[in-house]
Amino acid sequence: MFFTDRINTLEALFRVRTAIFGKKLQVFEGRDGVMGLLQESLDVQTNERDYQTALDIISPLVKVAEDHPFVSDDSVEYISISSRMERALYKHYFEAQSSRLVKNVHSCCPMEFIWRQAGLLELNLENFLDAEKAMSNATKWNPVSAKYRLMLARIHSDQGRWENVVEDAVAAMKVAYRANDLILCFRFLRNYFLYKKMYLEAVYCSFARLNYTDSGCVLDEIVDDILGYATMVDVELDQSNDESVTESLKRFGITLGFNPDVVAVAKKNCEEAFLAGDAELANYFAEIMSGLKTVQEKKEAFNLKQLVEHYKNIKS
Repeated sequence: MFFTDRINTLEALFRVRTAIFGKKLQVFEGRDGVMGLLQESLDVQTNERDYQTALDIISPLVKVAEDHPFVSDDSVEYISISSRMERALYKHYFEAQSSRLVKNVHSCCPMEFIWRQAGLLELNLENFLDAEKAMSNATKWNPVSAKYRLMLARIHSDQGRWENVVEDAVAAMKVAYRANDLILCFRFLRNYFLYKKMYLEAVYCSFARLNYTDSGCVLDEIVDDILGYATMVDVELDQSNDESVTESLKRFGITLGFNPDVVAVAKKNCEEAFLAGDAELANYFAEIMSGLKTVQEKKEAFNLKQLVEHYKNIKS
């Protein structure tokens, strides 16, 4: 009885806070107006490359996002997560470990989107401290976004904060469910190892990207790395299996492949949606599973020596 009363009280408090905040958003014509301003800012950023104007467009949103009533405490945790896969990951990683009520404010105000856009623009303007603050806020609202972690990695790498870069990349790997995100993780790690003059690990991180892409541009970059750095270390060009890579990177807390927890979450939610008769949701998670499986199945034995010779001939 006490637990039910507590939940009812927290739910009522959330409705009150949502109503209060909703009134503040009326100046933008509600949530739809907020999304409209974000899109306008994105259009200016993309089409005109006018980052300051794009930032000015959303500056009123940033002020509102800084002064919100959704303050988490020991009883309730407020999040802003739009992706259904990321919502499932949050439930797996955080809700199962906590007795707090979790309320998603995204339908009231897209907090994560506001801070993400502000962070991107501040980074383009090279305002690194403000960019880090904005992306850290985006990560607080959505701690299971690999893309936000990778944006922090980019901010930290631009400042030469390489230990933070490693932390960001490994955190992104934990929740990544897109191949492009894993490729970026290994690119940041490769850059870290190059900075540390750890060329063996840099080559392995570069080579690890083969598991997630067959893009010619990426293959070209990988071969350039190997041709440029393999001569500095004791590495056999035909050792292209995962085991040799895994053992080298394991010391740094870096693993290959999608996190098994991520795969399990996608599978579990797909099965539950199917059993519930929710075909649209089941298909959503099935597509994510398919993407994970397809990338994993592309892990074929690459003859690295032939690949290098092929690109040598092209470049000569």
